[in-house]
Amino acid sequence: MGSTPEGNICQKGQSRGVKKALTKMVDFVVAEAGDARDKILAISHCNCEERAMEVKRMLLEKMQVKSCFVVDTAGISSMYANDGGIIVVV
Repeated sequence: MGSTPEGNICQKGQSRGVKKALTKMVDFVVAEAGDARDKILAISHCNCEERAMEVKRMLLEKMQVKSCFVVDTAGISSMYANDGGIIVVV
């Protein structure tokens, strides 16, 4: 999932299996972030810290950022991520 320029949620792609989906998500983030050396990478997870750390590793292999942090979901973001979900923002 991603967002439109207006801020609406939209589907960016579809994959079978978690590994393929995460790889596709990482590729979308890298492509859309552009030059992120002055940006902050934030990763939020819903009961899946290992998966979040793997996404962090995958992203940092492909892009440079000013800083990066990983947090648990809270509030409304937990509804969007659901159990096992990952949210990434640059």
